Amino acid sequence: MRKSLFILLAISFLISSCDDGDIINVELDFDETLSLCGDENSANYVLYNIKNDPYESLTLLFPVSEAETIFNPLISGEERFITINENSVKFNYRTYNGDPEGELICQDIPGSSVAIIKDYAAASGAEAKFTSTFIDDDNDGVPTEDENPDPNNDGDFSDAQDTDSDGIPDYIDEDDDNDNVLTINENPDINNDGNISDAQDTDGDTIPDYLDADDDGDGVLTRNEDENLDTNPRNDLSINNIARYLDAVVADEFIQNELIENSYERAIFVKVVVLNADLSVLSTDFIDFGAYLKKIIIND
Repeated sequence: MRKSLFILLAISFLISSCDDGDIINVELDFDETLSLCGDENSANYVLYNIKNDPYESLTLLFPVSEAETIFNPLISGEERFITINENSVKFNYRTYNGDPEGELICQDIPGSSVAIIKDYAAASGAEAKFTSTFIDDDNDGVPTEDENPDPNNDGDFSDAQDTDSDGIPDYIDEDDDNDNVLTINENPDINNDGNISDAQDTDGDTIPDYLDADDDGDGVLTRNEDENLDTNPRNDLSINNIARYLDAVVADEFIQNELIENSYERAIFVKVVVLNADLSVLSTDFIDFGAYLKKIIIND
């Protein structure tokens, strides 16, 4: 999706002592996807958007120290305002004679083959508004909505389903039943069709393996059928040459109290708008700058 902001601004030019009103058409026709320069070890971040034909950019520079909760919010939907001051926080609209991405945008020492034609900086007092939302997913083969992340549909995930009562809700738990076999390896969606009604159920007790702490129903917990105690029951074979935890005939117990580490992915969407921007060639209350997507892995 692309967005366009058309601003018609009357500017007076002094030509031969005559004051003629000329009209300049400033078209900010950028896509909605922002890119980022810098990381937590840099002095500054630069969020930017570039378009071709003609070559133009919108850039927002701000200190890394100001961004602690922007790219890793504590609460989904968190808002942050940073005031543009033309010094440590800058918002610029620029035009170029070539593609600036590899030459100018992120370079401390700019290349020489591309030059800035026009550079318009927002005056002090404008604000950048950041809204940071996130979506967590354990990528375990079970759709998040089928893991009851919000049983009461009240936006509060604190009462999310937690099958194994380990303090990690199922929707961000790679091993929902704490049996040391990852949920995705217990075939929750055999046909990969998004329907988990046919999930693998080895012992036929109507509890799918990914939620069953004793997959073969032999009375020994799956994680305690780990003969070599390496926290991986899948590589311990019975005399029938199948995994012990899936063989009800074999019920030897090897106490395993160590659990595998859990991790999940968080996709963070940072939506940025610029408020009350005066760029000399345009003045507007609202510029929809775009959104930046960051993905991180969280370990529990």
